[in-house]
Formats: sequence, C-alpha cells, structure tokens
Amino acid sequence: MTDLNINLSQAGYLITLNILSLGVGNLFWVPLSLKIGKRPVLLWSTAIFLASSIWAAEAKDYASLLGARVVQGFGASSSEALGPAIVADLYFLHERGAMVGFYTFMIAVGSALGGVFGGYVANANSDWRWVFHMDTILVGAVFLFTALFQAETNFTRPQEYETGQGVEASEIQAIRANSRSSWLKSLAVTGWYDKTVSIWWLWWRPFLTLQYPSVIWGSLTYGVTLGWIVLQQTANASALPVLYGYNAVNIGNSYWTYVIGATLGCIAGGPISDYVVALVAKRRKGYFKPEFRLWALIPAYVLGPVGLLMWGFGLGRRLNPMVALVGSGISYGVLCAVPAIGMTYVVDSHRPVSGETMTVLTAFKNTFAFALSFAVTPWIEKDGYAKVGGWKTLIEGVIFATTIPMYIYGERIRRWSVKLTI
Repeated sequence: MTDLNINLSQAGYLITLNILSLGVGNLFWVPLSLKIGKRPVLLWSTAIFLASSIWAAEAKDYASLLGARVVQGFGASSSEALGPAIVADLYFLHERGAMVGFYTFMIAVGSALGGVFGGYVANANSDWRWVFHMDTILVGAVFLFTALFQAETNFTRPQEYETGQGVEASEIQAIRANSRSSWLKSLAVTGWYDKTVSIWWLWWRPFLTLQYPSVIWGSLTYGVTLGWIVLQQTANASALPVLYGYNAVNIGNSYWTYVIGATLGCIAGGPISDYVVALVAKRRKGYFKPEFRLWALIPAYVLGPVGLLMWGFGLGRRLNPMVALVGSGISYGVLCAVPAIGMTYVVDSHRPVSGETMTVLTAFKNTFAFALSFAVTPWIEKDGYAKVGGWKTLIEGVIFATTIPMYIYGERIRRWSVKLTI
C-alpha cells in the first residue's frame, strides 16, 4: 500500500475497525430481521458488502479505503448472528449442534483459506487492490446465491391446537397444499412483517438478554477464544519473517494449520456435541437439558491451554516454527469448537430470543478482539511471547472454569429467568 503513503499503525486500523463494525453491525441487522424478515436483511446487507468491496478496490486515498472497510464490516456482519438464528428456525434440537458446527466451519475455514490465498496473491501481484477485486467476485456470487436460494425463515408459531383422535385425509391434503409455495414466490424480497412489536423495542431487546447468565458466559468464552486468535495472527505476521525468515507465501501456507484445526474443531463442536447430548440423554432415560451439551467442551478445554503455551514458548524460545504454528492451529480448532457448542447451548436455553442472544455474542466477541488488537504489540514488547502465552492460558482457564457453575446451576437459572421480561 505504498501508493497510499500509510504506516503500519494505519494499516492496522483497516483490520481492527473492520472487526469492530463486523460485531456492532448486528445490533442493527438482527432486530431489523425480526421486524421485516431475514431474507430482505440478508439481501440488503450483502448488497452493501458488495458495493463497499468495489469501493475499497477503487479507493484513491487512505480515508476512502478506511471508510470502505468499515462499511464492509457492517454489510458482512448480518451473517454472523443470523446464521445460528436461521439454523434454530430450520432444524430440530438433535440437529442443531451439527448445523451450527457446519456454519462455524464455513466461517473458520473461509477465513483460514483467505490467509493461504492472500499469501500467494501478495507474492504474485504487488497491487493490494486485487484482494478487494477478489472480494467483489466472491461477494457477488454470495449475493446471487442468497437471492436465488435463501427463503424467509421467520414464521409465526401456532398458539392454539385442536384435540381429537386424528385428522381427516382431506385436512392432510390441505396442509400439504398450503405448505407448497412456488419457487418464484420465495424469491420475493419481502414476505414477513411483524406488526405486533415496535422496531425500537426490537433494537433494545438484545441488551436485555444480558440478564441471562448463559449469554454472558457464551460471550466471554467466544470473546476470549477469538481474541487470542487475533493476537496470534497479528503477532505471527511480524514474528515469522523476523525469527524464521518467512516470506508472504510461507506465511500464507502457515494458515493450513488453521484449516486442519478448524476441521477437527468444528467436528467436535458439531456432530460430536450432538452425539454427546444424545448419549447423556439416553443414560438419563430420555431426559434432556441444554447443559448436557457442555460435556462436549472437555477436549477443547484441555487442548486450549496446550495450544496457547506451544505458541508462546515456540516463538519465545525460538523453537522449530512448527511448534508455534501447530499451537496456533490447536487454538484455532478451539475457536471453532467452543463457540459452536456455546452458541448451540445458548440457543437451546433461550430459543424464542435466539437472534437477540446471537447479536450480543457476536457484538461482544468482535469488540473484545478490536480492543485486544491495540494491546498486541506493546504487550509482546513488554513481556515477550512466552510470558504472553502464559497470561493467555491463565485468563482462558479462569473463563473456561465458569462452565462448571453453568452446568450445575443452569437449569435453576433458566427457571428464574422465565420471570424476566424480554
């Protein structure tokens, strides 16, 4: 970016402010989706993402590029919270873990592969604008797929039920006929509008979910796992060339450890968590409660500190670079497993306000990552990689330990939270 005459600190803002807008954007999009529907919100937000990608590619100065990056984050943000909410709309309880895990996998692997390809692009073409040209192509494809295949998932749950010995065959045929909507009809931009609630109330309601301890717990565990990844990626970008002579391609290839970690972590956070829930419920003679899913966190809670210490001591003691890179991959796998299980647990616990709870989780974790990004360089310069790795392990361990009271008292807390007005 020499043509823009910016320093390293200014370049950092292009990432950190994008992360911030990626988080807080959901405070606007999710309430709006509850009012007018998820399909129009996804279409509009993706259109904004597409337009801002073109803007970034054509930016003539730093201020213009920074503005484009902020708007990019705002446009892209809707997918982060609406993804789990759509899963909650479409899938049954025993399927949600796998689907949220797959959703997390696509985000995590997409981000990691972006690092891999980014290294090759930087090596082959010094024009940074090509990164945003690629953004434009990919986001354009996403917009097309959203327009063609993303139907509205908001629906009104019936409050009254008929009782009796059964239903007539004619009634079944009527239900089937009514449930068949044509493909062209599903392409309408709008198909949902909730007249029963004020948009201002919907914008305020996500903050009220902070009354739920499970939402605070989910925000903390998600925030700390993402925050450490942001710290490690930021540090690796400067440490690997200095300590090991890595070039752009080498740094890009280092992201393959993230791809492997994401794959294993999302399997643990998705299908395996569903299996754990089914197994525990079976042993309890069919009794289910959302806390059963928390047992699936044990492997991630064991491996999380291992990955952080490998990264810290690997760079701090200048060990073989694979020590730090494998540690980074383990941390990335933990990032995939812990939020996938945590989000599914929160959705299972507070299904009627799943969208609002996901809004809070995504806003908090991105804000935490944004704040942490400013501390990376001075923290490492002051304490060194090994000590920073130790502090990260301690902080993560304390936050992970809060899962124990959540498991023990979660059911009682939910009974109490029923009295809260949201």
